[in-house]
Amino acid sequence: MKYLCLVYLDDAHWNACPDRDCFEFASELAGSGRLLAAEPLHPAHSATTVRVRNGKTALFDGPFSETKELLAGFYLIEATDLNEALAIAARIPPAKYGSIEVRPVRELDVAGYRSFSSAQAAAQPEH
Repeated sequence: MKYLCLVYLDDAHWNACPDRDCFEFASELAGSGRLLAAEPLHPAHSATTVRVRNGKTALFDGPFSETKELLAGFYLIEATDLNEALAIAARIPPAKYGSIEVRPVRELDVAGYRSFSSAQAAAQPEH
């Protein structure tokens, strides 16, 4: 099953975790076949939030929600169950400075659905 591990950090800890630590962890996870994707994000002030209401698009600088910790990156992993996903998340280096939200990835309830991740899409036959 796929799990998305969302990395949250506050401004004071945004650069606290060295890139090398994250790279080495992701490399190890990739070598085990558990890593599907991982990317760091630029700070929240570089974000633009898009909302569409009544057919009108509104743009907002930064993240929409006011929170102390902001989304800093993600790891999309493959794990046998939630316990394994939580164990992996606890090893993600920025967990020492912020928090990791672990969320199961669900499949779309659409006939003929195919995963959009390249590994899953390549493994599924065309209908």
